[in-house]
Amino acid sequence: MAELAQLTQAEKKKLKRELTLLPLFGLMYFTVCGGAFGAEPMVSLSGPGLALLLFVITPLVFSIPNMLMVREMQSLMPAEGGYYHWIKQAFGRFAGFLAGWANWVVSWVDVSIYPVWAAYYLGYFIPALRNGATINGIEVPGWLLSWLVALVLIWAISLLNVRGARLSGLFTNWLGLIMIIPLILMSIVGILAWIKSGTTVHLPFLASGEPVTFKTLIPALGTGIYVAMWNFMGWELPSAAGDEVVNPKRTYPMAMVLVLIAAIASYSIPTIAGLYGGAGEDGKYQLWGLEASNEEAGIIADLAGEDATPDQIHEWTNKLNDWGVEPTSSVGWEFPDIAHVVADKFTGQKNGNLAKTLGVLVSLSAVLSMIGLFIGNGLGGTRLPFALAEDGMMPKFLVKVHPKYGTPWVSILFCGMIYSIFTLQAFQTLVVIDVFLNMLVLLACFFALWVLRFKQPDRPRKKVPGGWFGLTLITVSMTAVVTLAIVFNYLDSGMESISWALYALGIGVLLYFPIIKWVKPGIPDVDPYELSSGGE
Repeated sequence: MAELAQLTQAEKKKLKRELTLLPLFGLMYFTVCGGAFGAEPMVSLSGPGLALLLFVITPLVFSIPNMLMVREMQSLMPAEGGYYHWIKQAFGRFAGFLAGWANWVVSWVDVSIYPVWAAYYLGYFIPALRNGATINGIEVPGWLLSWLVALVLIWAISLLNVRGARLSGLFTNWLGLIMIIPLILMSIVGILAWIKSGTTVHLPFLASGEPVTFKTLIPALGTGIYVAMWNFMGWELPSAAGDEVVNPKRTYPMAMVLVLIAAIASYSIPTIAGLYGGAGEDGKYQLWGLEASNEEAGIIADLAGEDATPDQIHEWTNKLNDWGVEPTSSVGWEFPDIAHVVADKFTGQKNGNLAKTLGVLVSLSAVLSMIGLFIGNGLGGTRLPFALAEDGMMPKFLVKVHPKYGTPWVSILFCGMIYSIFTLQAFQTLVVIDVFLNMLVLLACFFALWVLRFKQPDRPRKKVPGGWFGLTLITVSMTAVVTLAIVFNYLDSGMESISWALYALGIGVLLYFPIIKWVKPGIPDVDPYELSSGGE
Protein backbone atom coordinates (compact mmCIF):
# COMPACT_ATOMS: atom_id res chain seq x y z
CA MET A 1 0.00 0.00 0.00
CA ALA A 2 2.81 2.41 0.85
CA GLU A 3 4.37 1.66 -2.53
CA LEU A 4 1.25 2.95 -4.32
CA ALA A 5 1.40 6.23 -2.39
CA GLN A 6 5.11 6.62 -3.16
CA LEU A 7 4.49 5.87 -6.86
CA THR A 8 1.78 8.50 -7.04
CA GLN A 9 3.92 11.14 -5.35
CA ALA A 10 6.93 10.31 -7.54
CA GLU A 11 4.86 10.69 -10.71
CA LYS A 12 3.32 13.96 -9.56
CA LYS A 13 6.75 15.47 -8.96
CA LYS A 14 7.51 14.98 -12.66
CA LEU A 15 4.77 17.42 -13.70
CA LYS A 16 6.25 20.57 -15.19
CA ARG A 17 4.78 23.88 -14.09
CA GLU A 18 5.31 25.85 -17.32
CA LEU A 19 1.99 27.51 -18.26
CA THR A 20 2.75 31.22 -18.07
CA LEU A 21 0.27 33.97 -18.94
CA LEU A 22 0.58 33.90 -22.73
CA PRO A 23 0.15 30.14 -23.33
CA LEU A 24 -2.58 29.92 -20.66
CA PHE A 25 -4.39 32.79 -22.40
CA GLY A 26 -4.29 30.87 -25.71
CA LEU A 27 -5.63 27.67 -24.17
CA MET A 28 -8.32 29.47 -22.20
CA TYR A 29 -9.39 31.57 -25.20
CA PHE A 30 -10.04 28.43 -27.21
CA THR A 31 -11.85 26.86 -24.26
CA VAL A 32 -14.21 29.80 -23.77
CA CYS A 33 -14.48 31.34 -27.23
CA GLY A 34 -12.47 30.33 -30.29
CA GLY A 35 -13.42 33.23 -32.58
CA ALA A 36 -16.75 34.54 -33.82
CA PHE A 37 -18.04 31.12 -34.89
CA GLY A 38 -21.08 30.13 -32.85
CA ALA A 39 -22.57 33.62 -32.63
CA GLU A 40 -24.58 33.24 -35.84
CA PRO A 41 -27.61 31.35 -34.39
CA MET A 42 -28.19 34.09 -31.80
CA VAL A 43 -29.08 36.52 -34.61
CA SER A 44 -31.70 34.33 -36.30
CA LEU A 45 -33.12 32.77 -33.12
CA SER A 46 -33.37 35.85 -30.90
CA GLY A 47 -33.06 38.78 -33.27
CA PRO A 48 -30.25 41.15 -34.30
CA GLY A 49 -30.87 43.77 -31.61
CA LEU A 50 -31.24 41.27 -28.79
CA ALA A 51 -28.18 39.32 -29.98
CA LEU A 52 -26.01 42.45 -29.79
CA LEU A 53 -27.44 43.28 -26.36
CA LEU A 54 -26.67 39.76 -25.15
CA PHE A 55 -23.01 40.26 -26.02
CA VAL A 56 -23.06 42.84 -23.23
CA ILE A 57 -25.48 41.17 -20.81
CA THR A 58 -24.03 37.64 -20.87
CA PRO A 59 -20.55 38.60 -19.62
CA LEU A 60 -22.16 40.62 -16.81
CA VAL A 61 -24.62 38.02 -15.54
CA PHE A 62 -22.78 34.83 -16.51
CA SER A 63 -19.08 35.19 -17.33
CA ILE A 64 -18.03 37.62 -14.58
CA PRO A 65 -19.79 35.67 -11.78
CA ASN A 66 -18.20 32.49 -13.17
CA MET A 67 -14.77 34.13 -13.30
CA LEU A 68 -15.03 35.44 -9.74
CA MET A 69 -16.01 31.99 -8.46
CA VAL A 70 -13.10 30.37 -10.33
CA ARG A 71 -10.71 33.08 -9.11
CA GLU A 72 -11.52 32.38 -5.46
CA MET A 73 -11.58 28.60 -5.77
CA GLN A 74 -8.42 28.44 -7.87
CA SER A 75 -6.56 30.63 -5.38
CA LEU A 76 -7.79 28.40 -2.56
CA MET A 77 -6.98 25.08 -4.30
CA PRO A 78 -4.54 25.45 -7.21
CA ALA A 79 -4.06 21.70 -7.68
CA GLU A 80 -4.34 19.51 -10.77
CA GLY A 81 -7.99 18.49 -11.05
CA GLY A 82 -9.43 21.92 -10.24
CA TYR A 83 -13.20 21.75 -9.83
CA TYR A 84 -13.04 18.03 -8.90
CA HIS A 85 -11.20 18.99 -5.71
CA TRP A 86 -13.39 22.02 -5.06
CA ILE A 87 -16.55 19.93 -4.97
CA LYS A 88 -14.89 17.03 -3.15
CA GLN A 89 -13.63 19.27 -0.36
CA ALA A 90 -17.07 20.82 0.06
CA PHE A 91 -19.38 17.81 -0.31
CA GLY A 92 -17.23 14.72 0.01
CA ARG A 93 -15.55 12.11 -2.15
CA PHE A 94 -18.71 10.78 -3.80
CA ALA A 95 -19.87 14.22 -5.01
CA GLY A 96 -16.37 15.10 -6.20
CA PHE A 97 -16.07 11.88 -8.18
CA LEU A 98 -19.46 12.36 -9.83
CA ALA A 99 -18.56 15.94 -10.79
CA GLY A 100 -15.25 14.82 -12.28
CA TRP A 101 -16.88 11.88 -14.03
CA ALA A 102 -19.71 14.04 -15.42
CA ASN A 103 -17.41 16.61 -16.99
CA TRP A 104 -15.07 13.92 -18.30
CA VAL A 105 -17.99 12.22 -20.05
CA VAL A 106 -19.06 15.58 -21.45
CA SER A 107 -15.56 16.00 -22.91
CA TRP A 108 -15.88 12.69 -24.81
CA VAL A 109 -18.90 14.05 -26.63
CA ASP A 110 -18.08 17.73 -26.81
CA VAL A 111 -14.36 17.66 -27.61
CA SER A 112 -14.84 14.91 -30.21
CA ILE A 113 -17.13 17.15 -32.25
CA TYR A 114 -14.43 19.71 -33.08
CA PRO A 115 -12.28 17.47 -35.33
CA VAL A 116 -15.49 16.49 -37.16
CA TRP A 117 -16.37 20.15 -37.73
CA ALA A 118 -12.79 20.89 -38.80
CA ALA A 119 -13.07 18.13 -41.43
CA TYR A 120 -16.46 19.56 -42.48
CA TYR A 121 -15.00 23.04 -43.09
CA LEU A 122 -12.01 21.47 -44.88
CA GLY A 123 -14.59 20.00 -47.25
CA TYR A 124 -14.89 23.53 -48.67
CA PHE A 125 -11.36 23.09 -50.03
CA ILE A 126 -11.41 19.30 -50.49
CA PRO A 127 -14.85 18.27 -51.83
CA ALA A 128 -13.96 14.58 -51.49
CA LEU A 129 -14.38 14.94 -47.72
CA ARG A 130 -18.09 15.56 -48.31
CA ASN A 131 -18.76 13.71 -51.55
CA GLY A 132 -16.34 10.78 -51.35
CA ALA A 133 -13.71 9.75 -53.89
CA THR A 134 -12.52 6.82 -55.97
CA ILE A 135 -9.07 5.66 -54.89
CA ASN A 136 -7.42 2.91 -56.95
CA GLY A 137 -10.81 1.89 -58.26
CA ILE A 138 -12.36 1.69 -54.78
CA GLU A 139 -15.26 3.98 -53.82
CA VAL A 140 -14.38 5.64 -50.51
CA PRO A 141 -17.32 7.46 -48.86
CA GLY A 142 -16.96 11.03 -47.66
CA TRP A 143 -17.68 10.15 -44.02
CA LEU A 144 -14.72 7.75 -43.96
CA LEU A 145 -12.34 10.31 -45.45
CA SER A 146 -13.60 12.91 -42.96
CA TRP A 147 -13.07 10.49 -40.08
CA LEU A 148 -9.50 9.81 -41.23
CA VAL A 149 -8.82 13.54 -41.32
CA ALA A 150 -10.31 13.86 -37.82
CA LEU A 151 -8.05 11.03 -36.61
CA VAL A 152 -4.97 12.78 -38.00
CA LEU A 153 -5.96 15.94 -36.13
CA ILE A 154 -6.68 14.09 -32.89
CA TRP A 155 -3.38 12.23 -32.78
CA ALA A 156 -1.24 15.10 -34.02
CA ILE A 157 -2.68 17.33 -31.30
CA SER A 158 -2.46 14.56 -28.68
CA LEU A 159 1.26 14.18 -29.43
CA LEU A 160 1.64 17.97 -29.25
CA ASN A 161 -0.11 17.88 -25.87
CA VAL A 162 2.29 15.19 -24.66
CA ARG A 163 5.20 17.48 -25.55
CA GLY A 164 3.97 19.99 -23.00
CA ALA A 165 1.12 22.29 -22.01
CA ARG A 166 3.28 25.34 -22.71
CA LEU A 167 4.01 24.21 -26.25
CA SER A 168 0.30 23.54 -26.81
CA GLY A 169 -0.54 26.97 -25.41
CA LEU A 170 1.98 28.79 -27.58
CA PHE A 171 0.67 26.85 -30.57
CA THR A 172 -2.85 28.13 -29.83
CA ASN A 173 -1.45 31.68 -29.63
CA TRP A 174 -0.15 31.46 -33.19
CA LEU A 175 -3.25 29.56 -34.28
CA GLY A 176 -5.47 32.27 -32.82
CA LEU A 177 -3.45 35.03 -34.45
CA ILE A 178 -3.74 33.44 -37.89
CA MET A 179 -7.40 32.58 -37.29
CA ILE A 180 -8.44 36.08 -36.29
CA ILE A 181 -6.88 37.88 -39.29
CA PRO A 182 -9.61 36.83 -41.80
CA LEU A 183 -12.30 37.85 -39.29
CA ILE A 184 -10.62 41.24 -38.89
CA LEU A 185 -10.48 41.64 -42.68
CA MET A 186 -14.16 40.68 -42.92
CA SER A 187 -15.01 43.21 -40.21
CA ILE A 188 -13.10 45.97 -41.99
CA VAL A 189 -14.81 45.20 -45.31
CA GLY A 190 -18.20 45.08 -43.60
CA ILE A 191 -17.71 48.41 -41.83
CA LEU A 192 -16.44 50.03 -45.06
CA ALA A 193 -19.48 48.66 -46.92
CA TRP A 194 -21.69 50.16 -44.20
CA ILE A 195 -19.97 53.56 -44.51
CA LYS A 196 -19.99 53.40 -48.32
CA SER A 197 -23.75 52.74 -48.44
CA GLY A 198 -24.39 56.01 -46.60
CA THR A 199 -27.41 54.55 -44.82
CA THR A 200 -27.99 52.71 -41.57
CA VAL A 201 -29.65 49.34 -42.00
CA HIS A 202 -32.84 49.01 -40.01
CA LEU A 203 -32.64 45.85 -37.95
CA PRO A 204 -35.42 44.59 -35.68
CA PHE A 205 -34.74 43.92 -32.02
CA LEU A 206 -36.45 40.51 -32.07
CA ALA A 207 -36.23 37.89 -34.79
CA SER A 208 -39.97 38.03 -35.34
CA GLY A 209 -39.87 41.79 -35.85
CA GLU A 210 -42.74 42.11 -33.38
CA PRO A 211 -42.88 44.85 -30.72
CA VAL A 212 -41.02 44.08 -27.51
CA THR A 213 -43.48 42.82 -24.91
CA PHE A 214 -43.16 40.37 -22.06
CA LYS A 215 -44.81 37.71 -24.21
CA THR A 216 -42.43 38.15 -27.16
CA LEU A 217 -39.25 38.96 -25.18
CA ILE A 218 -39.10 36.01 -22.75
CA PRO A 219 -38.89 33.19 -25.36
CA ALA A 220 -36.34 35.14 -27.44
CA LEU A 221 -34.33 36.03 -24.34
CA GLY A 222 -34.33 32.45 -23.06
CA THR A 223 -33.15 31.05 -26.37
CA GLY A 224 -30.57 33.81 -26.80
CA ILE A 225 -29.11 33.41 -23.31
CA TYR A 226 -28.87 29.66 -23.89
CA VAL A 227 -26.73 30.18 -27.03
CA ALA A 228 -24.79 33.15 -25.61
CA MET A 229 -24.01 31.28 -22.41
CA TRP A 230 -22.68 28.38 -24.46
CA ASN A 231 -20.41 30.83 -26.27
CA PHE A 232 -19.05 32.30 -23.03
CA MET A 233 -18.65 29.21 -20.83
CA GLY A 234 -15.68 27.06 -19.81
CA TRP A 235 -13.80 29.29 -17.35
CA GLU A 236 -13.41 26.49 -14.80
CA LEU A 237 -12.21 23.78 -17.20
CA PRO A 238 -8.51 24.77 -17.52
CA SER A 239 -8.28 24.60 -13.71
CA ALA A 240 -7.91 20.83 -14.19
CA ALA A 241 -4.29 21.63 -15.21
CA GLY A 242 -3.64 23.57 -12.00
CA ASP A 243 -0.28 21.95 -11.26
CA GLU A 244 1.01 23.02 -14.69
CA VAL A 245 0.32 26.75 -14.26
CA VAL A 246 3.14 29.05 -13.14
CA ASN A 247 2.02 31.12 -10.14
CA PRO A 248 -1.62 30.04 -10.63
CA LYS A 249 -3.04 32.41 -8.01
CA ARG A 250 -1.92 35.36 -10.15
CA THR A 251 -1.69 33.97 -13.69
CA TYR A 252 -5.13 32.34 -13.88
CA PRO A 253 -7.15 35.48 -12.96
CA MET A 254 -5.12 37.66 -15.35
CA ALA A 255 -5.69 35.19 -18.18
CA MET A 256 -9.43 35.18 -17.50
CA VAL A 257 -9.69 38.98 -17.73
CA LEU A 258 -7.77 39.07 -21.02
CA VAL A 259 -9.85 36.23 -22.45
CA LEU A 260 -13.12 37.96 -21.51
CA ILE A 261 -12.07 41.12 -23.38
CA ALA A 262 -10.93 39.07 -26.39
CA ALA A 263 -14.12 36.97 -26.40
CA ILE A 264 -16.46 39.99 -26.35
CA ALA A 265 -14.52 41.58 -29.22
CA SER A 266 -14.35 38.30 -31.18
CA TYR A 267 -18.12 37.85 -31.11
CA SER A 268 -19.42 41.40 -31.31
CA ILE A 269 -17.22 43.12 -33.94
CA PRO A 270 -17.65 40.58 -36.79
CA THR A 271 -21.37 40.33 -35.97
CA ILE A 272 -21.89 44.08 -36.15
CA ALA A 273 -19.83 44.30 -39.35
CA GLY A 274 -21.81 41.47 -40.93
CA LEU A 275 -25.24 42.78 -39.95
CA TYR A 276 -24.65 46.37 -41.04
CA GLY A 277 -22.29 45.52 -43.89
CA GLY A 278 -24.90 43.80 -46.05
CA ALA A 279 -25.70 40.41 -44.49
CA GLY A 280 -28.44 41.73 -42.22
CA GLU A 281 -30.48 43.99 -44.47
CA ASP A 282 -33.87 43.12 -46.00
CA GLY A 283 -34.40 40.23 -43.58
CA LYS A 284 -31.17 38.43 -44.48
CA TYR A 285 -30.35 38.17 -40.76
CA GLN A 286 -32.89 35.31 -40.66
CA LEU A 287 -30.37 33.11 -42.51
CA TRP A 288 -27.66 33.44 -39.86
CA GLY A 289 -26.91 30.04 -38.31
CA LEU A 290 -30.18 28.63 -39.63
CA GLU A 291 -30.49 24.85 -39.79
CA ALA A 292 -33.45 23.23 -41.53
CA SER A 293 -35.70 21.35 -39.11
CA ASN A 294 -36.59 19.11 -42.06
CA GLU A 295 -33.59 18.49 -44.33
CA GLU A 296 -35.76 17.20 -47.16
CA ALA A 297 -37.87 20.38 -47.21
CA GLY A 298 -34.89 22.69 -46.70
CA ILE A 299 -34.62 26.04 -44.95
CA ILE A 300 -37.51 27.54 -46.94
CA ALA A 301 -39.92 25.53 -44.79
CA ASP A 302 -38.56 27.19 -41.63
CA LEU A 303 -38.53 30.68 -43.14
CA ALA A 304 -42.00 30.51 -44.68
CA GLY A 305 -43.56 28.67 -41.72
CA GLU A 306 -45.61 25.51 -41.44
CA ASP A 307 -48.86 27.21 -42.47
CA ALA A 308 -47.38 29.12 -45.42
CA THR A 309 -49.59 29.65 -48.46
CA PRO A 310 -48.31 28.92 -51.99
CA ASP A 311 -47.91 32.67 -52.52
CA GLN A 312 -45.77 33.00 -49.40
CA ILE A 313 -43.61 30.05 -50.45
CA HIS A 314 -43.21 31.61 -53.89
CA GLU A 315 -42.23 34.92 -52.30
CA TRP A 316 -39.59 33.27 -50.11
CA THR A 317 -38.27 31.26 -53.06
CA ASN A 318 -37.71 34.46 -55.01
CA LYS A 319 -36.03 36.07 -52.01
CA LEU A 320 -33.64 33.19 -51.45
CA ASN A 321 -32.79 32.99 -55.13
CA ASP A 322 -32.09 36.71 -55.12
CA TRP A 323 -29.81 36.26 -52.08
CA GLY A 324 -27.95 33.43 -53.82
CA VAL A 325 -29.27 30.75 -51.46
CA GLU A 326 -30.73 27.43 -52.55
CA PRO A 327 -34.26 27.17 -51.00
CA THR A 328 -33.86 23.43 -50.36
CA SER A 329 -30.47 23.88 -48.66
CA SER A 330 -30.26 22.36 -45.18
CA VAL A 331 -28.24 25.27 -43.75
CA GLY A 332 -28.30 29.05 -43.97
CA TRP A 333 -25.33 31.36 -43.52
CA GLU A 334 -22.26 30.88 -41.36
CA PHE A 335 -19.45 33.44 -41.20
CA PRO A 336 -17.75 32.28 -44.44
CA ASP A 337 -21.05 32.99 -46.25
CA ILE A 338 -21.49 36.27 -44.38
CA ALA A 339 -17.98 37.34 -45.41
CA HIS A 340 -18.90 36.62 -49.03
CA VAL A 341 -22.05 38.75 -48.77
CA VAL A 342 -20.38 41.79 -47.17
CA ALA A 343 -17.65 41.72 -49.85
CA ASP A 344 -20.37 41.67 -52.51
CA LYS A 345 -21.99 44.67 -50.83
CA PHE A 346 -18.70 46.55 -50.71
CA THR A 347 -17.71 45.92 -54.35
CA GLY A 348 -21.22 46.19 -55.75
CA GLN A 349 -20.91 42.97 -57.74
CA LYS A 350 -21.94 39.38 -57.05
CA ASN A 351 -19.35 36.65 -56.63
CA GLY A 352 -16.47 39.01 -57.25
CA ASN A 353 -12.84 38.15 -56.54
CA LEU A 354 -12.87 39.87 -53.15
CA ALA A 355 -15.96 37.90 -52.09
CA LYS A 356 -14.46 34.59 -53.18
CA THR A 357 -11.13 35.34 -51.49
CA LEU A 358 -12.71 36.52 -48.26
CA GLY A 359 -15.04 33.50 -48.17
CA VAL A 360 -12.05 31.15 -48.55
CA LEU A 361 -10.05 32.96 -45.87
CA VAL A 362 -12.89 32.89 -43.33
CA SER A 363 -13.48 29.19 -44.12
CA LEU A 364 -9.81 28.58 -43.32
CA SER A 365 -10.31 30.61 -40.14
CA ALA A 366 -13.18 28.27 -39.20
CA VAL A 367 -10.93 25.22 -39.66
CA LEU A 368 -8.29 26.76 -37.40
CA SER A 369 -10.96 27.68 -34.85
CA MET A 370 -12.15 24.07 -34.64
CA ILE A 371 -8.56 22.85 -34.16
CA GLY A 372 -8.01 25.44 -31.44
CA LEU A 373 -11.26 24.51 -29.71
CA PHE A 374 -10.16 20.88 -29.70
CA ILE A 375 -6.84 21.82 -28.07
CA GLY A 376 -8.35 24.22 -25.55
CA ASN A 377 -11.25 22.04 -24.45
CA GLY A 378 -9.05 18.96 -24.52
CA LEU A 379 -6.71 20.45 -21.90
CA GLY A 380 -9.14 19.89 -19.02
CA GLY A 381 -10.50 16.64 -20.45
CA THR A 382 -7.07 15.03 -20.66
CA ARG A 383 -5.89 16.22 -17.21
CA LEU A 384 -8.94 15.10 -15.28
CA PRO A 385 -8.24 11.32 -15.47
CA PHE A 386 -4.73 11.99 -14.15
CA ALA A 387 -6.11 14.03 -11.23
CA LEU A 388 -8.64 11.32 -10.40
CA ALA A 389 -5.97 8.61 -10.63
CA GLU A 390 -3.64 10.67 -8.44
CA ASP A 391 -6.41 10.73 -5.84
CA GLY A 392 -6.99 6.99 -6.15
CA MET A 393 -10.28 7.36 -8.03
CA MET A 394 -9.09 6.01 -11.39
CA PRO A 395 -6.74 3.13 -12.35
CA LYS A 396 -3.16 3.87 -11.34
CA PHE A 397 -1.76 3.54 -14.89
CA LEU A 398 -3.36 6.92 -15.66
CA VAL A 399 -1.07 8.67 -13.17
CA LYS A 400 2.04 8.19 -15.32
CA VAL A 401 3.92 11.40 -16.13
CA HIS A 402 6.37 11.68 -19.02
CA PRO A 403 9.94 11.78 -17.58
CA LYS A 404 11.15 14.34 -20.17
CA TYR A 405 8.14 16.51 -20.99
CA GLY A 406 6.46 16.50 -17.56
CA THR A 407 2.94 15.83 -18.88
CA PRO A 408 0.40 13.11 -17.93
CA TRP A 409 1.08 11.33 -21.21
CA VAL A 410 -0.87 8.12 -20.52
CA SER A 411 -3.99 10.12 -19.62
CA ILE A 412 -3.57 12.24 -22.76
CA LEU A 413 -3.22 9.23 -25.08
CA PHE A 414 -6.04 7.37 -23.32
CA CYS A 415 -8.35 10.32 -23.97
CA GLY A 416 -7.10 10.40 -27.58
CA MET A 417 -8.40 6.85 -28.03
CA ILE A 418 -11.78 7.80 -26.58
CA TYR A 419 -12.02 10.87 -28.84
CA SER A 420 -11.15 8.71 -31.86
CA ILE A 421 -14.03 6.35 -31.10
CA PHE A 422 -16.58 9.09 -30.49
CA THR A 423 -15.45 11.01 -33.56
CA LEU A 424 -16.33 7.99 -35.71
CA GLN A 425 -20.03 8.67 -35.24
CA ALA A 426 -19.72 12.27 -34.04
CA PHE A 427 -22.60 11.55 -31.61
CA GLN A 428 -23.96 15.01 -32.29
CA THR A 429 -27.32 14.01 -30.84
CA LEU A 430 -25.59 13.38 -27.50
CA VAL A 431 -24.25 16.93 -27.31
CA VAL A 432 -27.55 17.83 -25.67
CA ILE A 433 -26.23 16.30 -22.42
CA ASP A 434 -23.55 19.00 -22.30
CA VAL A 435 -25.84 21.73 -21.04
CA PHE A 436 -27.45 19.70 -18.30
CA LEU A 437 -24.28 18.05 -16.94
CA ASN A 438 -22.12 21.16 -17.28
CA MET A 439 -24.70 23.28 -15.53
CA LEU A 440 -25.05 20.81 -12.67
CA VAL A 441 -21.29 20.83 -12.11
CA LEU A 442 -21.13 24.62 -12.42
CA LEU A 443 -23.88 25.10 -9.83
CA ALA A 444 -22.13 22.61 -7.55
CA CYS A 445 -18.97 24.76 -7.81
CA PHE A 446 -20.90 27.83 -6.64
CA PHE A 447 -22.47 25.94 -3.75
CA ALA A 448 -19.02 24.56 -2.88
CA LEU A 449 -17.76 28.14 -2.73
CA TRP A 450 -20.32 28.89 0.00
CA VAL A 451 -19.65 25.68 1.94
CA LEU A 452 -15.88 26.22 1.97
CA ARG A 453 -16.33 29.76 3.25
CA PHE A 454 -17.63 28.09 6.43
CA LYS A 455 -15.56 24.88 6.44
CA GLN A 456 -12.24 26.58 5.66
CA PRO A 457 -12.71 30.20 6.77
CA ASP A 458 -9.07 30.90 7.60
CA ARG A 459 -7.34 29.54 4.50
CA PRO A 460 -5.93 32.28 2.25
CA ARG A 461 -7.83 32.97 -0.95
CA LYS A 462 -8.79 35.82 -3.29
CA LYS A 463 -12.36 36.31 -2.17
CA VAL A 464 -15.19 37.54 -4.35
CA PRO A 465 -15.29 41.36 -3.98
CA GLY A 466 -18.15 42.89 -2.02
CA GLY A 467 -18.16 40.53 0.94
CA TRP A 468 -21.22 38.38 1.51
CA PHE A 469 -23.35 40.70 -0.60
CA GLY A 470 -21.02 40.21 -3.57
CA LEU A 471 -21.03 36.45 -3.07
CA THR A 472 -24.83 36.41 -2.88
CA LEU A 473 -25.14 38.59 -5.98
CA ILE A 474 -22.98 36.38 -8.22
CA THR A 475 -24.65 33.21 -6.92
CA VAL A 476 -28.17 34.50 -7.55
CA SER A 477 -27.14 35.73 -11.00
CA MET A 478 -25.54 32.42 -11.95
CA THR A 479 -28.39 30.34 -10.54
CA ALA A 480 -30.97 32.34 -12.49
CA VAL A 481 -29.06 32.05 -15.78
CA VAL A 482 -28.35 28.33 -15.33
CA THR A 483 -31.96 27.59 -14.38
CA LEU A 484 -33.17 29.47 -17.44
CA ALA A 485 -30.74 27.54 -19.65
CA ILE A 486 -31.86 24.17 -18.27
CA VAL A 487 -35.54 25.06 -18.65
CA PHE A 488 -35.13 26.13 -22.27
CA ASN A 489 -32.95 23.12 -22.98
CA TYR A 490 -35.80 20.98 -21.68
CA LEU A 491 -38.38 22.88 -23.76
CA ASP A 492 -36.15 22.49 -26.83
CA SER A 493 -35.05 18.86 -26.39
CA GLY A 494 -37.62 17.48 -23.97
CA MET A 495 -36.41 14.73 -21.66
CA GLU A 496 -33.68 13.66 -24.09
CA SER A 497 -30.89 15.71 -22.53
CA ILE A 498 -31.99 14.94 -18.96
CA SER A 499 -32.29 11.20 -19.71
CA TRP A 500 -28.83 10.95 -21.27
CA ALA A 501 -27.37 12.97 -18.40
CA LEU A 502 -28.98 10.68 -15.82
CA TYR A 503 -27.65 7.62 -17.67
CA ALA A 504 -24.14 9.12 -17.57
CA LEU A 505 -24.43 9.92 -13.86
CA GLY A 506 -25.83 6.44 -13.20
CA ILE A 507 -22.76 4.84 -14.75
CA GLY A 508 -20.61 7.06 -12.53
CA VAL A 509 -22.50 5.88 -9.44
CA LEU A 510 -21.99 2.24 -10.46
CA LEU A 511 -18.26 2.80 -10.99
CA TYR A 512 -17.74 4.63 -7.72
CA PHE A 513 -18.21 1.67 -5.38
CA PRO A 514 -15.82 -0.83 -7.03
CA ILE A 515 -13.27 1.99 -7.34
CA ILE A 516 -13.50 2.68 -3.61
CA LYS A 517 -13.15 -1.03 -2.85
CA TRP A 518 -10.40 -2.07 -5.25
CA VAL A 519 -8.62 1.01 -6.62
CA LYS A 520 -8.56 3.58 -3.83
CA PRO A 521 -7.03 1.49 -0.96
CA GLY A 522 -3.42 2.47 -0.28
CA ILE A 523 -3.59 5.82 -2.09
CA PRO A 524 -3.97 8.82 0.23
CA ASP A 525 -6.16 11.78 -0.66
CA VAL A 526 -4.45 14.64 -2.46
CA ASP A 527 -4.07 17.84 -0.44
CA PRO A 528 -5.36 20.39 -2.99
CA TYR A 529 -4.61 23.36 -0.74
CA GLU A 530 -0.84 23.06 -1.08
CA LEU A 531 1.06 24.32 -4.10
CA SER A 532 3.56 21.88 -5.52
CA SER A 533 7.14 22.93 -6.25
CA GLY A 534 7.42 26.02 -8.42
CA GLY A 535 3.89 27.12 -7.76
CA GLU A 536 4.54 30.61 -6.53
